[in-house]
Amino acid sequence: MKGKLLLQFLFVFCFAQGVFAQSLKIMGTVKSGDDNTPLLGATVQVKGTTVGTITDFDGNYVIEAPLNSTLVFSYIGYQTKEIKAINAGPIDVSLQTGDLLDEVIITALGIKREKKALGYAVQAVESDALMEGNQNNMVNGLQGKVSGVTVVNSGGAPGSSAIILIRGGTSITGNNQPLFVVDGIPIDNSTSSSLEVASTNRASDINPEDIESVSVLKGPAAAALYGIQAAGGAVIITTKRGKAGMSTVTYSGSISTDKVMGTPNVQKMYGKGAQIRTPAGITYDPESSLSFGQAIGANTPTFNNIEDFYKSAATQNHNVSYSTGTDKSNLYMSIGDVSQKGVIGGTSYDKTSFKINTNSNLTDNFTVGISANYITTDILSSKQGNATGSSFGSLLAYPADVNAKDYLNADGSQKAFFLNQQFDNPYWSEVNSPNSDATKRLIGIISLNYKFLNDFNLSYKIGTDNYTEFNKRVTGSGSLIDTREDGFINQFEKDHTQLTSNIFLSYQKDITEDFSFDGMIGNSVEELDVRTTFSSGRSFLAPGIYSIGNILKENQGISELITRKRIVGVFGELKFGWKNSLFLNLTGRNDWSSTLPKDKRSFFYPSVGMSAVVSDLFKVYGSDITSPNGLTYFKLRATWAQVGKDAPIGALESSLGTNINGLASSAYTWNGVNVGNPNLEPEFTNSFEIGTDVRFLENRIGLDLTYYKSTSDNQILRDIRVPPTTGTFYATLNGGSITNSGIEAMLRLQMLPKTSNVTWDLDFNFGTNKSKVKELPGFLSEVYLSDSWTFRNSAAGAAILHGSLFGLRGKRPVKNQNGEVIINSNGLPTLTDQTYDDVNRTPDWTLGISNSVGYKNFNLSFLLDIVQGGDVYNATESALAYYGLSTNTVAGRNESVVLPGVDAAGNPNTVAVDRDQNYYQNFYSQNSENFIEDGSFTRLRYVTLSYKFPTQVLDKLSLTGLEIYATGRNLFTITNYSGVDPEVNTFGAGISGAGSMNIDNLGTPNVKGFDLGLRFRF
Repeated sequence: MKGKLLLQFLFVFCFAQGVFAQSLKIMGTVKSGDDNTPLLGATVQVKGTTVGTITDFDGNYVIEAPLNSTLVFSYIGYQTKEIKAINAGPIDVSLQTGDLLDEVIITALGIKREKKALGYAVQAVESDALMEGNQNNMVNGLQGKVSGVTVVNSGGAPGSSAIILIRGGTSITGNNQPLFVVDGIPIDNSTSSSLEVASTNRASDINPEDIESVSVLKGPAAAALYGIQAAGGAVIITTKRGKAGMSTVTYSGSISTDKVMGTPNVQKMYGKGAQIRTPAGITYDPESSLSFGQAIGANTPTFNNIEDFYKSAATQNHNVSYSTGTDKSNLYMSIGDVSQKGVIGGTSYDKTSFKINTNSNLTDNFTVGISANYITTDILSSKQGNATGSSFGSLLAYPADVNAKDYLNADGSQKAFFLNQQFDNPYWSEVNSPNSDATKRLIGIISLNYKFLNDFNLSYKIGTDNYTEFNKRVTGSGSLIDTREDGFINQFEKDHTQLTSNIFLSYQKDITEDFSFDGMIGNSVEELDVRTTFSSGRSFLAPGIYSIGNILKENQGISELITRKRIVGVFGELKFGWKNSLFLNLTGRNDWSSTLPKDKRSFFYPSVGMSAVVSDLFKVYGSDITSPNGLTYFKLRATWAQVGKDAPIGALESSLGTNINGLASSAYTWNGVNVGNPNLEPEFTNSFEIGTDVRFLENRIGLDLTYYKSTSDNQILRDIRVPPTTGTFYATLNGGSITNSGIEAMLRLQMLPKTSNVTWDLDFNFGTNKSKVKELPGFLSEVYLSDSWTFRNSAAGAAILHGSLFGLRGKRPVKNQNGEVIINSNGLPTLTDQTYDDVNRTPDWTLGISNSVGYKNFNLSFLLDIVQGGDVYNATESALAYYGLSTNTVAGRNESVVLPGVDAAGNPNTVAVDRDQNYYQNFYSQNSENFIEDGSFTRLRYVTLSYKFPTQVLDKLSLTGLEIYATGRNLFTITNYSGVDPEVNTFGAGISGAGSMNIDNLGTPNVKGFDLGLRFRF
């Protein structure tokens, strides 16, 4: 017996020795394929076993594995890589970023969630994708890259704003843009009025180079925990942090050239002059800015006044960052500077940004984070649109036979080219009428995080968003504008303070092997304090000194506006999971807002969502519907949510004024404007969405599809125009309902397998949305904002009852019950302000196609943006027709025509009318029906070719990364729109509600350009 035991022992010992002899000790490093930085915490596992390890903060690992076994290297957000262990040599691995099934998304309040557990649509844009196209405004970087999101730039002026809409609009007169959140703290994205000059949206202050990723929460469900401000969705920005394992200095820079995409075609057949009709015929008055004069002689020189006014412009963009970290702390610092010249002389945009972000684990359970971002912006602008002194508007007043560049007299004063000229030459205004805007901004955040009792986590964040803005608009001494000959100044100083405090306690526990539970309760307090001082004056005492102190006190005007607001919220979230495959999410929030009456300022709103990973549920029940050559992943989701919205600041009270007419006393009186309503109630948006996420061929094909519908009731309508019979001009009241419905689809294709030497990825982002006004209170059939009035008030954006939220109203011919135009005895119809039931200024659908092709160290990427539908109102063409510069005023000029229609008795019109100056100015240019066009277009947003230098070159230069690239922007546009650019929003993001999107009204044309860039690290 003892002999048998001895033999068994020797056998086991020899077998163990043989196994040990075949075991290998393997070491190496795991790094990111993007920037060659070490990956802390990457998993290294022997395939098919429980043997594994993780990398340290230098990316190093050591593992023992059998000979010829397979090592699996994985890291969240990166593609898994498998390598066979054939010898004991080191194995260094570079992981490429990829789309994993357990992708983590930043959601409300900066909380990380597994995407598969979410019951609503969220889409992330990583830093590299955001930077493609080399946009200085981070909002423009989202164009075409997120399904269901519409981004429209307001023109080519330096620093011009961009409006962003997610799933249409939820408010008729309020803010329809999403909430912007940086590292868990809401920030301001307001835009000053762009009626006079192009203004920037404040989110553009964020340096795109500092952004790690952007998560777009698309509806009330996704943003329910943010409450009031997120009724239109939320844009969650996560900034960069230091990475553990090494210290890195990174530089990125580019130089760019821009020029306008085009200018309107103008006629050069007829020159300066106004028509005077006499019994003997037409005579001409040459002392005029109009182009209704006689035909230009063959030997008379002509000028391209509009085209020649715009010039090529250059931009420099430089960014330097420093990143370092250990397993206990990290640090990120950056300096960025943008210096952009405008396509209009004297205009520019300069932004300098300083960023620091540091996080430290003071103990194993306690983490402190501090970040600060200081930004200065300086903008010089040119007046635009309907503003007095508008560059484009002034250029229209220069006929083709007058040289706009000849604008100075011998003594240096401004030259008028006809008697009694009442406008300034745009070249003179460049030098003598500056418009400046200077902003200094600080965004600071302190975050504390404490883990205790294994399953609890207490987080607290306090953040401030403070900025001061000084805006000055000047008409210089020597102006030809009536009442401004000795100069004029209009300025404001704004001090904006926003303080946010968020605290929440979370609990996470696996109740059983199958059931998990996540709970969270929290409190938020937001305080807003904005103080603005407005001052204006005329007649400078000393020419050339453009200061309010250079004006007599009796010629000055001053006012102060103080706006304050506080929101207190209590919120909670419950999440239940079963076998990590079936999830139920419940949220609730109660807000108290200072802008509502005391008895109505408290309101509650909930959400409920479900998510089922069907492919995993089948596995739970012993059936696997997935395969390498078929289905990889299948998820279904559905969510219902409600979100509230409070009243604008000051909407409860009516304002008093003085001296409403020359005979009134100086006492305070009610003047019928700024009318408040002390009985306002909150408005609510109810939203439902259902969607699916399906992937095939081991994630090579991925489709994310969503259908949604929302209803926004009890609208708060601010400063809406009402008939004088009501005893006022304006009113503020509750009432009205908006519905939004649409489909979003995101298709991702990995065209070639991972083993291919060539990588080719395609992304398709599709979205369609219909915004309808279902109800308006009382007698109202429309609601419009007067700030969107176009040239000579021919049209304005409006919300139309039973029509689009982004509709139109304008001057139209009066028609009878049969829809026939009624012609008066003078041969022309009467024009009155009417609405359009069939005009929609938002697209029927949009499709963004992103492409990326890589071969060795080369990469080619582009974005093709397709926008179908969406009506554009071409007020610029209306103005061209008024001045006689439009090419449409050439054919048939001064000839007689019988307009289609009927007389008052219903008989066909037989009265002829001459197409003379009166016809074009008082009928053709004022009839808004002549200037509504289809705004569909296909645009190549950008093409970028980049090259990353190989390791051999990097070693010689002592660099860890070196890349050069060339980018072309807005290279071509295919459209039937007759204007310069169908993607237009002249008045920018400063007009809320129905806004001014797709209204073309004498703004700076958009630009196209070319960039050369360089990035390196060491």
